[in-house]
Amino acid sequence: MDLNHLSVFATVAETASFTAAARRLGVPKSTVSRAVASLEASLGVRLLQRTTRSVALTTAGQALVDRLGSRLKALTEALEGLPELAEEPSGSLRLTATADFATEVLAEILAGFCRRYPHITVEMHLATRPVDLVKEGYDAAFRFLGKKPRDSTLVARKVGELSLQFYASPAYLAARGTPRTVDDLSEHDCVAIGGTSPFARDGVWGAGARLRLRLLADDGFFAREAVRHGMGIGLLPAFLAQQDVLAGALVRVLPRWTTPMGGVFLVFPSGRHLPKKTIALRDHVVEALRVQLKARGGRAGEG
Repeated sequence: MDLNHLSVFATVAETASFTAAARRLGVPKSTVSRAVASLEASLGVRLLQRTTRSVALTTAGQALVDRLGSRLKALTEALEGLPELAEEPSGSLRLTATADFATEVLAEILAGFCRRYPHITVEMHLATRPVDLVKEGYDAAFRFLGKKPRDSTLVARKVGELSLQFYASPAYLAARGTPRTVDDLSEHDCVAIGGTSPFARDGVWGAGARLRLRLLADDGFFAREAVRHGMGIGLLPAFLAQQDVLAGALVRVLPRWTTPMGGVFLVFPSGRHLPKKTIALRDHVVEALRVQLKARGGRAGEG
């Protein structure tokens, strides 16, 4: 049953005229007539008695009017008040990302997003595990992936690419020396982040160099702090180390070596229509990451 048909019928019942109802609703009289006919067909009863001079309610029509009462107006107002039906994007966005990427990159971007869309609120969940967006009720997730996911329940938009680079603390380099080639890394302690590292189990890096892996952490902040405190040469995401390089707390070593970390994907549940708030987030993130990643050793990219 179409709610609009109920609304048209209620207007006809109130005005006792198809012509007056059409005038009040701002639609052609034929539209009003079709709406009432469609409602009668869906209910299987006649609601109005029509003559050339008047319109009167049948017993069923009067019963429907009595039952509608103020409910139709309340329901219409409730539906019109839904955030997703508003002209301006609004409502609550429930997002998830890793703590390091959210803190170092997304916090600034989302602050700008909320200034741009004052009627949207954001709930950010920081997690290293890939949450189930549908079952756990998330609107979107930021994920590092080698390629676009094939899960039919998800839609993924590539919004950028990240890279891994080698960093060390000034104190570590002063004590152990600075590697000149990738082969020199076999003489150094190394730090990496699990899930983003190109290290194999036998300690051989993707470029063919043998490394002495002293720490493999599942958290980017922990790995970075370990490198800052001199544990070894860290293979870290550029976005995580860039500010420390500028501050002098870390030094990039082997600057010619850069390893792709994968793409940054904005992932959201599939559906025929994306909510306006999610479309606004997607468009804003693509634009803002272009600036952020360029400044942090990555690059923007869409797919």
